[in-house]
Amino acid sequence: MLLRKSCIFASLILAVTSTAFAQSSSDDDEWVSVDSAPAATSSNGSYDGTNDSEFANDEDYANAYARYKTQTTSRSEISRQRKEGFSQSVFVGARVQGGFNTFLGSHSDGWGAGWNAGAGLIIKISMFSKNFSLVPELTFNYRQYNYEKNMDAYTNKAKINIMLFELPIMFRYTFDQYDFFAAAGLHLGLKLMGSAEYGSEPKSGVIADPGNIGLKPTTEIATTNMEVGLAIEGGYMLTRNIHVNLRIAQSITNLLNQGLTVKQPFDKATLLTLYTNLGISFLF
Repeated sequence: MLLRKSCIFASLILAVTSTAFAQSSSDDDEWVSVDSAPAATSSNGSYDGTNDSEFANDEDYANAYARYKTQTTSRSEISRQRKEGFSQSVFVGARVQGGFNTFLGSHSDGWGAGWNAGAGLIIKISMFSKNFSLVPELTFNYRQYNYEKNMDAYTNKAKINIMLFELPIMFRYTFDQYDFFAAAGLHLGLKLMGSAEYGSEPKSGVIADPGNIGLKPTTEIATTNMEVGLAIEGGYMLTRNIHVNLRIAQSITNLLNQGLTVKQPFDKATLLTLYTNLGISFLF
């Protein structure tokens, strides 16, 4: 009798347990139903902001996408502004120039006006504000200096020819309302090559040695390899990219190499170049 009751009780427990398990399984199946499956796989999808997207009605995705677009646009705008700002603050171009030169200094009498001409590169870099700028240049220039002095029976003549790189480093201030600018700075010259000529011409009625008449190449007048000076200039902007300017430069170093110059009266001379030129710059 006891065994029979135990069997019936065990059967009832088994039946209740099976029913609960079945209900739990049914609940689990409903929780992972097909309708909710996309939410689990949403990370694999993409949202392009259109109504055709499968996430168009998902507010969280829409807000996240809007933030993403805003950040992307901001980065692009910052990059564009940086490039534009750089292009507006730095100009690169070319400059051509021409003018006249002479010498100042001790024993420089007799040196008249020579001429110079050249062309090269120019860079304009804005500094501190739009009115201040640094303007370095690299110019290939040719200069010629002429000497003539009357003596008792002769007229002595000389000529110095120099080809050099000029490196003006100018600090410029621009007057916006008037389109004028003024500048001052350091002026350097690096000699590439140079030559000198010397000769005499007899005055009328004087018998002279034909071998000494006229200019002839000489090594008794030697020039230095480097020139250092100061420069000032003023100019006008015809357009934003085309500028004209007048520059005056004064050397503070002797053009003559006194250790190699032995021709009198130049052996004791101090020749400080003073030159003026007119230039036109094309900036891009």
